[in-house]
Amino acid sequence: MNTDRSDKKNILRGALHVHTKLSHDGMLGLDELAKFFREHGYDFVAVTEHSYDISQQSIDELAGECERLSAPDFLIIAGIEFRCHDNIDILGYGVTRTCDSDDPATVIKHIQSCGGVAVFAHPTVRDYPIEKEWVRLLDGAEIWNRQEGKYLPQVVSMEKFRLFQRWHPKIKAFCGLDFHRKKSYYPVANMVAAEVNDRELILKAFRDGKFYAESPYFNIGSDGKINWFKRYAIYFLSSILNIIRNTRESFSQ
Repeated sequence: MNTDRSDKKNILRGALHVHTKLSHDGMLGLDELAKFFREHGYDFVAVTEHSYDISQQSIDELAGECERLSAPDFLIIAGIEFRCHDNIDILGYGVTRTCDSDDPATVIKHIQSCGGVAVFAHPTVRDYPIEKEWVRLLDGAEIWNRQEGKYLPQVVSMEKFRLFQRWHPKIKAFCGLDFHRKKSYYPVANMVAAEVNDRELILKAFRDGKFYAESPYFNIGSDGKINWFKRYAIYFLSSILNIIRNTRESFSQ
């Protein structure tokens, strides 16, 4: 998707890969989380609780709470972060049905059969045993995750996504906050083209690639193309600051 925001009329600002206290490492309740992201200018949040922390009953209750706290101007989408073998995590946006399998291909098919969007979470955090067969089933993969680069997608993340594209040309690039507490927040949003703030329209836009990621430091299309000028400008300024810092330290010695 084109990252030009000259026409903002039907663009929704969303936070993806977000955890509440239902996950063992989440610090905020759903109501507090909703208030936080509203105050930071988001139109919707996609909650993805760890599969090993939930039961079918607890995710059903979460889905009901998401619906209760949602409004026309702010939507909360319930979902699950499925743990597979070798600590591989597959995000199921919009999915509220648990799955007993730890096989990535089976989990991806489960997510999609439930009408959800399957996204490979933080693919470079560990040396995962990645297989072409299940990568080709994915809707998307995270090209940026809070754990993989504070301000910019790392080179290794870009290279990994390019590999996925060679295997699966239609795979989409997502940016996930991997949000657990207020201190883990970065101003990154997935900008979605949708007529109204509706769960099904947003999920369809993800499948169709009608979104892009935006932060103060980078813009990335759903095809993984990054605004390189902005990226190199940040790197240049960072280098200048390091030179100034090192110069000051040398004079102070």
